[in-house]
Amino acid sequence: MNLSSKALVAITLLCVSSLLTAQTVTEKYNPKKFKKEPVWIAMMNDPEANYYTTIKAFRDFWKSRVLPQEPMEGMAQETFEKEVGLVKEGESEKERERERKHASAKKLEESNRYAAEVRAFKGWMQDVKPWLRQDGTIIQPAERQQIIDRQAQELREIEKRNGK
Repeated sequence: MNLSSKALVAITLLCVSSLLTAQTVTEKYNPKKFKKEPVWIAMMNDPEANYYTTIKAFRDFWKSRVLPQEPMEGMAQETFEKEVGLVKEGESEKERERERKHASAKKLEESNRYAAEVRAFKGWMQDVKPWLRQDGTIIQPAERQQIIDRQAQELREIEKRNGK
């Protein structure tokens, strides 16, 4: 077997294994449950879950609910709602505030039940953004450390060359 044949076999195996992994994650989180169940909580805590699918699960769950509002959050809340796709086209902050005020007690109670998880979700989003691949997979901690170590080594080499 020559080198190009070995490379082709290796690439094929890599593609098949990534497809199997993606399929396993999809099977683990049924998109039909996104609207009714807070699947996004488990997904955010699963290093194998896809970032974009997790955002979709969050958006689908909260689309028909009222997001818990943090005191003194204002613009940050609006930015977050836009980022996850909860703001309807042309909808203003006043309209969303009116919707919150007129929400039933049951909806507000459910909303407040998930307040801590929503806060954790916002933190999770900020945490993983720098470690996203284009396909939405999240770079794992061991690989993150390798990247950090490699960058630190490159900086040391640059400093040595510049005589510092």
